[in-house]
Parts: sequence; C-alpha cells; structure tokens
Amino acid sequence: MESLLQDLRYALRTLRRSPGFALAAGLTLALAIGANTVIFSALYATLLKPLPYREPERLVRVWDAQVGVDKASASASEVLAWRQSRAVAGIAAYDRADLNLTGTDAPQRVNAARSTANLFDLLGVHPQLGRGFTEDEAQEGAPHVAVLSDAFWHRQLGGDPQVLGKSLTLNGESYTVVGVLPADFSFGENSQDADLWVPHPLKTDKPGSHYLSVLARLAPGASVKAANEDLTRLNEAFWRAQGEPIPHATLVMDWRESLTRQTRGGLLMLLGAVAFVLLIACANVANLTLVRALSRQRDGAIRAALGASRLRQVRQALAESVLLALGGGLVGLVLALWGMDLVRILTPSSMARLSPATLSVPALLYNFGLSVGCGLLFGLLPALHVTRGELTPLLKSGGAQAGALGHHPMRSALVVLQLALALVLLIGTGLTLRSVHNQATAQLGFEPEHVLTARITLPPEKYPDPARMRAFFEQVQQRVRSLPGVEQAGFVNNAPLWGSNVNGDFTIEGRQGAPGERLVTEFQIASPEYFGAMGIPLKRGRNFGPQDTDTSPGVVIVNETFAKTFFPGQEAVGQRINLGWKENEPAREIIGVVGDVRHMALKQGPVPESYVPLAQMQMNRMVLALRAKGEPTALVSSVRQEVLAVDAQQPVYDLQSYGDRLDSLLRQDRAATRLLGALAVLALVLAGVGIYGVMAYTVGQRTRELGIRRALGAQQTQVLSLVLGQGARLTLVGLGLGLAGAYLLGRVAQSILYEVSASEPAVFLGVSAGLAAVALAACWLPARRASQVDPAISLRAE
Repeated sequence: MESLLQDLRYALRTLRRSPGFALAAGLTLALAIGANTVIFSALYATLLKPLPYREPERLVRVWDAQVGVDKASASASEVLAWRQSRAVAGIAAYDRADLNLTGTDAPQRVNAARSTANLFDLLGVHPQLGRGFTEDEAQEGAPHVAVLSDAFWHRQLGGDPQVLGKSLTLNGESYTVVGVLPADFSFGENSQDADLWVPHPLKTDKPGSHYLSVLARLAPGASVKAANEDLTRLNEAFWRAQGEPIPHATLVMDWRESLTRQTRGGLLMLLGAVAFVLLIACANVANLTLVRALSRQRDGAIRAALGASRLRQVRQALAESVLLALGGGLVGLVLALWGMDLVRILTPSSMARLSPATLSVPALLYNFGLSVGCGLLFGLLPALHVTRGELTPLLKSGGAQAGALGHHPMRSALVVLQLALALVLLIGTGLTLRSVHNQATAQLGFEPEHVLTARITLPPEKYPDPARMRAFFEQVQQRVRSLPGVEQAGFVNNAPLWGSNVNGDFTIEGRQGAPGERLVTEFQIASPEYFGAMGIPLKRGRNFGPQDTDTSPGVVIVNETFAKTFFPGQEAVGQRINLGWKENEPAREIIGVVGDVRHMALKQGPVPESYVPLAQMQMNRMVLALRAKGEPTALVSSVRQEVLAVDAQQPVYDLQSYGDRLDSLLRQDRAATRLLGALAVLALVLAGVGIYGVMAYTVGQRTRELGIRRALGAQQTQVLSLVLGQGARLTLVGLGLGLAGAYLLGRVAQSILYEVSASEPAVFLGVSAGLAAVALAACWLPARRASQVDPAISLRAE
C-alpha cells in the first residue's frame, strides 16, 4: 500500500511538471468519457433500470396475433378467456378515454384511462389517499368512481386533503373520487400520464371488437414462452368455439422490451458511436504517452540499473496514466451534467416519466470504471514497450537522443486504428443523416403546410345517436370554414401520423377468397372536405357529395395501394366491397381512388386504406383538419370559440399545426443525429491530430537523415514526397480497415436506416475522400517543414 501511494505521489509530481501534456490528454479523455457517461445514463434509464413496480421482471405485455396483424388489441371476450391461464398470476386490461370535465370555469378535456379493477394491484401500486377500484365498481351499471393522478389533484383541486368523496362531472355524469395515486406513479403505456382513472367493466362482447391493451403478471416460475403458449392455446380454443376458421394466437413480450423496442436500436447505435470515440481518444493519448515515455527512456534505464524491476516501472507508468484518466473522468462528469437534457430527448416520453435519466450511482460507477479502464488501456502498451530495451545503449546515449533509438511502429499502428475507427463513425453518421433527411422529405401523400388539426370527443351520454353527432360536426365544419383565413375544413376519425388507426377485415362482392386468405384494410371516416383540407389528391372517380346520405346506398373511397393490392390490372372504381362494420350491412360501391398517405409512421409505407363518408357512419371522436391561408396556429382561439358556439360544454383539444407535429415526430432522430455529428467531428479532429503528431515526431527523429539527403542534392519536392508518402501509406491502411468495418457494421444497422443502403456508395466514397483530405492536410505541415530542413544546421547539430 505504501509503495502504491508513493507511485501516486510521484505520478502527480510528474504530471505537474508537464501541464501541457496533462491538459491535452485530460481534455481529450474528458470529452470521450463524458459522452460515454451521457449515453450510458440514457441506456441505463431506458433499458436496464428496474421499472418502478412490484417485481417488474414478471410483467408482460399481451397482444392478439392475427393473420396479417402481428400486434392487435384484444377484445374483452379474449381477456376473459385468458384469465383461465395458469401461466399468469393476473391479467388486466385498459384503454384510453377522452372525458369532458364540466362544472368549472370552462369545459376541459380530461386525459382519462379506463382499466379493470385489478390493474393497480397487478402493478403493486397503492394510492396515497383512499383506495383503488373494487370489482363491484367495475361492473356494468355500478356507481361511477374515479382515482385521480397527483398532478390532476393539485392542478384541478388544489391538493385538497378532503378530496375523497367529492364529485366531478365527466361527460355530464357524476363521478365520486375514491383515491389519489402517488406523486411518482406513471404508466408506461400512455404517451402522457392520465389525469384520472375510471373502472372498465369487462363483459362478453362482439369477439371482433379489438380495442383493449393487456398487461399480465407471470405466475411464479413461469416464462414468457410458457405464457405465450398457454394464452395461445386458450385463444385458439375461444376462436374455434366462435367458428373462426383461422384462430387467433397471442404474442407475449416482456413489458420493458415492448416499451423500448423502438428506441433500443438507436441507443445501442449511439453507445457504439461513443465507444468508438473513446477508443480513438485512448489511441490519441497512448501516442502522447508513448512520446513522453520515449523521452524519459534513459531515466528508466538509470532506475533499472539501480535495481528497479520492470514490473515496478510499469506500475509507476500505470499509476500516472490512471491518475490522468480519473482526472479526465471527473471533468467528464461535469460535461455529462450539461448533456442530461439531451438524454431526456433521446429517451421515449413514457420511459422518461417512468425512469428519469439522471447521473445515478450506476452512472457514477460506470464513469469510474471507464476512467480506470482507459488509464490501463492507453498506459499499459507504451509502458511495456519502453521498458523492454537494452540498458547499455540507453545509458551510453544522451538524453536528447534516447527517444530516437530504434523504430517505433506502435505509433503508426495507433494512428491507423484512429483513422479506421473515425471512418467507421463518420460513415455511420453519414448514413444516419441520409436516413433522417429521407424521413423529413418523405412523400407523405398530403400537404402538411398551413394545416391545423384539433380533436373533438363528444360524450355519448349527450350525443347518444348518429343524427346528433352528425349535426354537431356539420355545424362546426360550416362555422370554421367561414372563418377569415380558412380555405377548407373537414373531419376524419384518425388523422395521418397521429399514431392511431382502425383496421379490420372486408370482403369483395362476387369474389371467393382462397382458404386462409384474409383481406385487411385501414378504416377512415371522413367528410367530403377532408381530402381538400389535407391536400390528398383524387386520382380517379369522384369525391363524396351531398347525394351520399345516411339513406342512400353505401359508398367508399379507397387509396391507390388498396386498388393495386386487391384489384391488380382492374379498375377499382365501380367494384363493391363489404366492410362488415354493421350486422347485415350491404356492400358499398367504390366511387373514387385517392392518393396514398403515410398514416401510422414516417418509416411505414402506405397500406390499403378505405374511407367511408361521415354522413353514412358516425364516430364520437373526430379530428378537425383545416387549411389556412397563412399561419394556422393564429386560428387556434377562433376554432375554440366556434366549437363553444355550437356547444358551450364541449372542449376542443390537441390543437397543433402539422409542421409542429412533424417536428415532434423527428425530434428524437434529429437529436441523435446532432449528437452523432458532434461525435463524428470530435473523431475527425482526434484522428487529424493523431496523424499530425506521428508525422511531426517522425520528421523530428529524421532531421539528420533529411539533412544528409538535402546535402547530397535531394530537392525540396523529393523530401516533401518522401514524408507525404509515409503519411499516405498510413492513411490508405486506415481507410481500408475502416471501409471494411463500416461495411460490416452497416449490415447490422440496416434495420434502423430508412431508404438508405448500408453500403451507400455516395456516403462511403464522400466520407472516405473527406477523411483522406484531412489526414493528408495533417501530413502536409510536417512534410513542408521537413522539405525546408537546412542541411548545414542539421549536420552541425550532430
């Protein structure tokens, strides 16, 4: 222990005597270790930190698996059937509910969730006030009760401790408050936390009505695979009993995995990127350490002659490198604090609430372990290299020449490594930039500029029949369309890129489907003006018109993908299909074909889609889309006023321009790309500095040789070519290795790229040329200095 303390004290003294080296190496390591700490914090919070529920490793997400739809919501009948499973200890269902809160200064939309009575017990969550739901309260016709979130309790009711037993008017009915959830409770499935929860009675309904999300807790000792097999068995038995020729299966997945599956690949990619930067930084510092060690090689020889073992000298060198790395890691923590805002952008909103990213104890331990590891990594090889030489030549030589003895290929190997790693990172960044650009400029199928959207949910208690709903939406549409600055306005039940959809089976009149064939389409309900408001072009046929009423024959408009998929080589207009939304509903005639729209996600291409006129099919939750002549957000207050003019108790919410919506969809990808870009620039700088340092060192060691060449008649251009040739050889080797590595890693990352080949020639060639230019520019300055060596001065110095 005493000898270790001596080594540390000696290392501190030597670093104090070399402030330039300590500052350069420490700052390099601080940037690299800080970036690694930031990304680890995001990865730990998202993928590793236990979810804040009881035994979270036993919580699983359950989907209904159908032909053509891998992950479908479940029906209540299926959930009741699954409760017979022995592989799960409990199973709960929930869905979203938009409720209107009245009895306040102004009507408000409440973000509510409906769940079975056992959800909170399944999660192991206990209200801070009151209780959860009882099974009796989750029955049809039971008195209405509600459990509030802590945020809603404080925001709406001022945190009143006497809140239990008070009533809220939701959708025109009275709900009694029976509990308040803990302040730190968050539910991972919701994009935003619910303001309140109400019971959802499970009852046997139409088997094809799939709308429930399902969460289950594995029985003790049961695996995800066993649960999947058991629930599939129950599901198949249920659907056979319904006479379904192709029974549905189930898909069971670890809950955390289901919550993070869309961001897992991106986070791992960023972790790999910062790891590359760290390796480049270590190679850079190893080069600096090697130069410093070579300059002190004679001192080491004297210590060895006095009896110091090679192990002791290596340990001394490692104490210095680890101390330097720990200093860099400490500064990296400060840099990581500045980067935590970026971490929160990179994590999904649901996970950011469930498991906030902070500089936690694991992150601090990771930073410490990384610092020690880096110190050992960049310190060990130089220490072993410089302590292996013969003592006699070193003791006879002068201190100025000790470091020049022999050839040191390690420095060249480190530079090649830096260039290869930098090229892999730069190519990966280039591919990602192309991917994000392709998403941002993808053909959406509609014109998002100058479009404002707003959601309206009518309470079924106040609007119990289609006629009332239709009358409300028609009045709102007429009033909004007459506003100054509004070009067109229409309604649709699910707007593009809102993350919600409705799909189902349909049949084609006069066509017998093949055994096992299933025809699936996305369903939309739209007013005639919707297509114009969104800029969706009509390709063939006609739009909905005043002749399409609730008493006229049913009609439908389909998109081009629908027409090409189900009527290849035929004209879709005039064909008849049965959507099966109502019992014994007659077939509908296809009257038009509109352009394809990216509906669910930017990365997901168009799918078969069909539109039914609002006059023939009503839904209580609709999206208003209006096209403005100018800035659409300037119409927000006017839209609210027009809705209230139709119904003073009806709130309108989610008012947002499509430009803002698209920006939010690309927010995480753009943040990741900015970070990747910063890391790539850092890697480029480090690689350039690395090759410059090697060439400058080489020129310094070859001063006498170059002077002799000049004295014997070598021209400046010949000396310049000689030095540049050496740098070019290192660059070519590094580029060759980097291209091979980039190609292999690109194959792995192909799944997270959008419309970009993992071996995109333009990116590979462009980035390689750019890095080669930087490397050769870094070689140019030492080469130019070498070509100007005065032979008389260099020979006189010898």
